[in-house]
Amino acid sequence: MIKYLILSIFFVYFIQRLRPVKGLKKIKAISFSYLLKDIPANLKILDVRDQVDFYAGHIEGAFNISLGRLPFVKKQEIHVDDEIIIIADSKYQSKRAARTLKKSGHHHLTYLQNGMSAYKKFQKNQQSYSKLQTCVCM
Repeated sequence: MIKYLILSIFFVYFIQRLRPVKGLKKIKAISFSYLLKDIPANLKILDVRDQVDFYAGHIEGAFNISLGRLPFVKKQEIHVDDEIIIIADSKYQSKRAARTLKKSGHHHLTYLQNGMSAYKKFQKNQQSYSKLQTCVCM
């Protein structure tokens, strides 16, 4: 009996992790980088990674609230009507942050597909492409 109870708890836990967050959109690194060129006033970039990772490299204009602190400090930094782009290390962390924000009434939520690693990779490719163009033009 206890065995089935424990099994059902694990099952519910994993289903909770896998189910989508209603209304959560995703944005690719290329679209995100173009959006950063002209950031609207109501757009907030929320980085939910640890502080160490944030200070090691982050997107200019982003603010950091680690995932564990998010339920306690979100009201100070983010308004309900703001469009929020979530930066995380994984899709699971993005979904978890989105669920926390949804519980407090936020509806305009987007996450960066493949997280900060995708953005860094895109930036590196852009720099390589720019150097290539400079070499070819000269």
